[in-house]
Amino acid sequence: MRKTYILPRLVLLVLAWAFFFFAFDPILKWGLIKGLEKGAKARAEIASLKTTFLPPSLRITGFAVADSANEYANLAEFAELSFAAEGAPLLEKKLVVDQASLKGLRFGTPRKTSGKLPFVKEEPSELAEALKKESKDFALDRAEGVKEDAVKDYKVSPDELESVKLAKKLEEDYNRDYKAISERLAPEKYEAGMDALKARYEKAKNEKNFAKQAKEYADIGKEVKKLTADFKKDKVEAEAALAKARDAFKAVEEARKRDTAAVMAKMKLPSMDTQSIARMLAGPAIAEKTALAQKWIGLARKYMPSNSKGVLKNEAPRGRLVHFPREKTYPTFLVRRLELTGELGREDPLAYSGEIAGLTTQPQVYGHPTTAELKGAKGARRLDLKASLDATGETVKTDSRLSYSGMPVKELQLGSPSSFQVNIAGATGSFEGALKTAGENLDGRAALRLAGGSFKADASKIKAAPLRSAVESSFSGLSSALIETDIAGTVKDPELSINTDLANALSRAFSGAMGAEVKKAREEAQKKIDGALKPYQDKLNGLAGDKQAELGKKLQGTEGRLSEAGEKLLKGLAPGKLKLPKFKL
Repeated sequence: MRKTYILPRLVLLVLAWAFFFFAFDPILKWGLIKGLEKGAKARAEIASLKTTFLPPSLRITGFAVADSANEYANLAEFAELSFAAEGAPLLEKKLVVDQASLKGLRFGTPRKTSGKLPFVKEEPSELAEALKKESKDFALDRAEGVKEDAVKDYKVSPDELESVKLAKKLEEDYNRDYKAISERLAPEKYEAGMDALKARYEKAKNEKNFAKQAKEYADIGKEVKKLTADFKKDKVEAEAALAKARDAFKAVEEARKRDTAAVMAKMKLPSMDTQSIARMLAGPAIAEKTALAQKWIGLARKYMPSNSKGVLKNEAPRGRLVHFPREKTYPTFLVRRLELTGELGREDPLAYSGEIAGLTTQPQVYGHPTTAELKGAKGARRLDLKASLDATGETVKTDSRLSYSGMPVKELQLGSPSSFQVNIAGATGSFEGALKTAGENLDGRAALRLAGGSFKADASKIKAAPLRSAVESSFSGLSSALIETDIAGTVKDPELSINTDLANALSRAFSGAMGAEVKKAREEAQKKIDGALKPYQDKLNGLAGDKQAELGKKLQGTEGRLSEAGEKLLKGLAPGKLKLPKFKL
């Protein structure tokens, strides 16, 4: 064999080997780091990355990604990630891992160097900023000398009220939702379908072939039943969707209470409404956790699996692409089982372990949801997390439940330093949380119980001595607390309804020290807000009533016509109406 044939091929093999041996791992490591930094908007580090091809495997150690909101803390870090890929799927350019391992996963760990990236600005959470501002502006610096004339002279501008802005937005949303529902339930669509079935029936009546006629009658009967069943199903879904849209009107009442608190704050008077007090106390702490959750959701959504199969796509520019489907098709990326270990908490961390199953970029091809289950225990502490992500249908759905009992709460501050704070120390916490998402919509609830701690009120910002004394004494005997929040809205615009029994203690203190004057001022402020809101709220309620009646009339009429036409057709399709063949004896 000639040297001119062997040498070029040998050189090519050597170059390929040199590339994969010396350059592939560094390039892959660089690409992963840059991709993570783009998604997290903060520095990412990987100590080492090693791949092998026989067998195909990957091992990453010393991984950390910084928190863009806290430059000297990590959003997450882990000690080692390793897996070996199956060989057969690689021939189809697909990565399938039967079992992987992730060790030492931790969150919120400190870092020695800054994690900030140059020229990258972290966008603050609107919800977190709003709750912090609400807590900061909560007025406590005037407990006496409430001037009735000053309250009456205070002007409320409708354009500045959150409740009015929300009512306008809900009006637009309701009109849009109603239009979409009406288009989906267009009577013409169903009546056209019934007319087509009538035409098929008239044609089938003249069919001389008994077998064909019987088959056509049977098919038409099935289509009639399916059409009426589809309409009933769409009707139920439409009524539920419209009712859900109307339920959103309840948020106006919550916004009205916040407007009252805001007006009271501008008049330098505290609101004695327990929900306003609860938002002042627990709002900033919950906002911080909510902002962190939004960051994780945003990061996850960048890499969220598509709910499209993405397997059979006709994208040939010319001609026709003919597919030969395989009996067993692999997703482009799949980890069947990922073993997970890590620690939760900085001081006296709790070790946990569990697994993630069905991690894939093509859930509809795989056909199963991604699930995760983690457990941890140490002394009286217990951690239990169950979560699932189902992207096998048209809408991506998630369901998560977290329980963490016996957690040490060495120090917790509620409220704002600029208005009022409650310092909690030496307590034991128990957290229960559940969250479901369907597309953009959120539905969840969380509760934190604190027991066995000391509660100390910092009322140094309160100038009036009677109120300061009443506030401090109301918290001195407390040793437990409950903080709850209901979660609704959307991923981009979550809505939180916050409650805590600590608000009751603070409300009683306010009422005892400044009750009559503040109550009268609050009623006057509420009257002004109600007067400004009333035209918009009346319009919103009238719109809902009119649209509900209009849709009901439309649905009732369509249902009656479909039912009548369907019954006539089914009678005509009865076995006795078939033209039986005549036999000569």
